[in-house]
Amino acid sequence: MDFKIRESRREQGPRKLYREREEYFRLVQLGFGNAEASRRVGVNPRTGREWRNGRPEGR
Repeated sequence: MDFKIRESRREQGPRKLYREREEYFRLVQLGFGNAEASRRVGVNPRTGREWRNGRPEGR
């Protein structure tokens, strides 16, 4: 796996976690649950649920 969690955990502004979101969906497609996929990409499980349920970013 060539994905690496970013070292800086500060807010990203307009970048919106694009790489993390892409990796999250790849892991879900491989059969990982929300909690595990979220943990592996370094986001809160709530963020993973919002991505999975199609809620817009940055509400």
